[in-house]
Amino acid sequence: RFNRYLQKQRRTELSSVLNLTERQIKV
Repeated sequence: RFNRYLQKQRRTELSSVLNLTERQIKV
């Protein structure tokens, strides 16, 4: 359960970072 939650959190963080990088590249 905890591992699953951690994975989800990490995935969201990664997605956020990816979105940020994508935005920077677009700009």
